[in-house]
Amino acid sequence: MGINEYEQRQTELQKVTRDWLLRGEPNVIVTLTFRSEDKVTFENAVKVFGTFAHQLKSHFFGEKSKKRIYMVPVVEGYQAPQMEGLAADKRTHIHCLMRLPDDPSAYKGVIREVWMASSGICGDPNVYCPNNDDWFLVLDSEERKRVFTNYVLKTCGIDTEAVLWKFVPIRHMT
Repeated sequence: MGINEYEQRQTELQKVTRDWLLRGEPNVIVTLTFRSEDKVTFENAVKVFGTFAHQLKSHFFGEKSKKRIYMVPVVEGYQAPQMEGLAADKRTHIHCLMRLPDDPSAYKGVIREVWMASSGICGDPNVYCPNNDDWFLVLDSEERKRVFTNYVLKTCGIDTEAVLWKFVPIRHMT
C-alpha cells in the first residue's frame, strides 16, 4: 500500500490523532527494530523503549533533568497478522516520530548507538531495517511530516493501543 493510500483509508480517529501529533512539529521518524526472528511482545517492546527513552534524554539533557524529548512511539508487528494491513511475517518494530534539536541528521549516530545499547534484543538499524538508511528519515517539509505521521498511525484505525502514550509529552515541547 502506498503512503498516500494510508491517508485515503484513514478513520476519523487517525485523522484527529495525526493533526494533534503534527502540532508537536516532529522533525524525524526513526524505525527501531529488534534482532529476534520471533515476535517481541508488546510488554518487552515497551520496556526496551523505556530504557531507550531514558538513555536518550540523559544524553541530551543529563541524567537528572526533567526535560523531555518530543517523541511518539508506535509499536508494530507484535500482533500480526491480526492487525489490519500487516503481513504475517512482519517483525516487531517501533516507528517513532521525534523532534530533535537543531539539525536532526546530526543525531543519527547517537540514536543508533543508544538504541543498540538499550537491550540485547535491539537490532542494528543498518542491518534489520529494510533499505538501510530508511530507518532514519528527516521530516524537512510539511508534506513529509503529514505523510509519515499518516504512515506511523496506519495501525490505529480503531484504537491507539499501539501508541506508547506514556512517552508522549502531554504538552508539546519546544
